[in-house]
Amino acid sequence: MWAWLEVLRPGNCLMSAVSVAIGAFIVSGAPTAEMLLAALAVILITGAGNVVNDYIDVESDRINRPKRPIPSGKITKAGAMAFTLLLFGAGIVVSAMTGSLLCFAIAAVNSVLLVVYSYNLQNKVLVGNMAVAYLASSTFLFGGAAAGDITLPLLLMLLSGLATFSREVVKDLEDLQGDRKSFIKRMADRVKASFGDRFRIGRDGIKLRYKTIYAILFACFSLWMAVVISAVPYLWGMLGDVYLAILVPTDALFIFASMVLIRKRSYARVSRLIKYGMLLGLLAFLAGAAF
Repeated sequence: MWAWLEVLRPGNCLMSAVSVAIGAFIVSGAPTAEMLLAALAVILITGAGNVVNDYIDVESDRINRPKRPIPSGKITKAGAMAFTLLLFGAGIVVSAMTGSLLCFAIAAVNSVLLVVYSYNLQNKVLVGNMAVAYLASSTFLFGGAAAGDITLPLLLMLLSGLATFSREVVKDLEDLQGDRKSFIKRMADRVKASFGDRFRIGRDGIKLRYKTIYAILFACFSLWMAVVISAVPYLWGMLGDVYLAILVPTDALFIFASMVLIRKRSYARVSRLIKYGMLLGLLAFLAGAAF
């Protein structure tokens, strides 16, 4: 029983549900039946995505994470596939029960994308980062759609997506440093295709498939776009002075993170700064909507 719960990665599912609740809250300001249904749908679809990811990664997990439910044999591959289909189906059905066509469309698209991501995109630089950013941020839009208005949730989705994309790129750069230090171990432990999709080997060692400076510029541009777009809710009168008061340090944090990334290339530090900025940005939206 516990294995079936563990394979869902409940912490991950709960965070997705919280994002849905935030997206709905900044629209309605109070819990609704539609919001609860949307949260349940996202929990089911996120869980399905986690299961299909473990299903596809089972061979590498036998080496790297042998205690996980599928590689350990607690759940069979056939059982995992059936569970995945059940979860995806239930999630899409529940999304339709919200009464929002957009919720249903997002649920269907995200279900397909989660499968495609696990099969083809999870080790792709930039394209995989974009997929992660969209999937993570679309939960805000999903919550807004369930609440009946997507204007503010769409802006929050854009900001979250841009910041998430930047952080994912920085995390890839951080991984590159670790790979250089533990090349032999990682070559032995990781699946060759996974390694090859992210990195290439040259005479001077391991390199990201894209030049590092390009990845840095993509990450910085994404942060700068987030800063520009973050002003829209205030300038258009959708959120007031409370939002602005929290937004200023949020944007300052993003700009500072981009400066650290360009000048010092301290990837772990930049990743933390972006994470803190994202949390502060969420607080800005919540406080702006509440007051």
